[in-house]
Amino acid sequence: MKMRPIEQESIVDNGKEIVKQENNEVKIVASYDGRYQKYMVFDVELFNNTDEPLTISPKDFKAIPLDINKNQLISANGQYTYSYEAVEPEEELSKVRQEMNYEETKIKRAKTVNTVLFIGGIVAMIASSSNRNPERAWRNANIGETMVQVAQIKRIADHEHYYSRMDKLSGEQNTWMNENFKATTLAPHTSIRGGIFLEANTQAKYVQLNYTSERSNINFLFEQWFEKR
Repeated sequence: MKMRPIEQESIVDNGKEIVKQENNEVKIVASYDGRYQKYMVFDVELFNNTDEPLTISPKDFKAIPLDINKNQLISANGQYTYSYEAVEPEEELSKVRQEMNYEETKIKRAKTVNTVLFIGGIVAMIASSSNRNPERAWRNANIGETMVQVAQIKRIADHEHYYSRMDKLSGEQNTWMNENFKATTLAPHTSIRGGIFLEANTQAKYVQLNYTSERSNINFLFEQWFEKR
C-alpha cells in the first residue's frame, strides 16, 4: 500500500513526502511511514506553540477513509461511516503483556496434563506386565503406550505453539515499547515525535488524517493506492 499527501505543499526527505501545518496552538509535521499489521503508520512530530503545558494523546488523531469523490466511506449496509482513532501504545503494550501471561498459564497447564498422561501410560504398561489375563495385559499395554505417545506428541506441539506465539508477542511488545508518541503533557515550545497507528481501510481512495483538540482542527489529505506486483 502506498500513500502520498495531496492538496498541500510537501517536501521530500529520505524518500518520504512530508507535510506541515500549524496554528497558534500546535505545529504538526507528518509523513506516511508504511504498514504494521492492520495499521497505517504516520511519522508525526507535534510542537507545542503555546506558552502553557499542552496535554496530547495519539487518540487526538483520527483517520477518515474517503471514496473517489472524497466522501467519507459508508458501510455496506449504510448504517455507519468509517472513522478510526489512533491507538495508544501503552494500551496496546498492556494487551500484549496480558496475552503473554495467558500463554505462560497455558503452557504450565499443558505441562501438567502431559505429565499426567505420561505417568498414566507408564503405570498402565507396568500393570500390564503383571496381569495374568493375556488379552487384558495386551489391551493395557496398548493403552499405556498410546498415552505415552500422545503425551510426547502433545508436548512437542504445545511447546512449538508456545514459542511461536511468544516470539510474535515479543516482537509486538518491542514495537509498542519503542514508540515515543504516547499520551503526555508537553512543556511550552517543546515537541514529541513518533508513530501514529491508525487502522487501514483498503477500500479508501483517499485518507484524511485529522488532529483535533479544543482549540485546533488540523487535516492532512493523503491519496492511497496499491502497487501491482
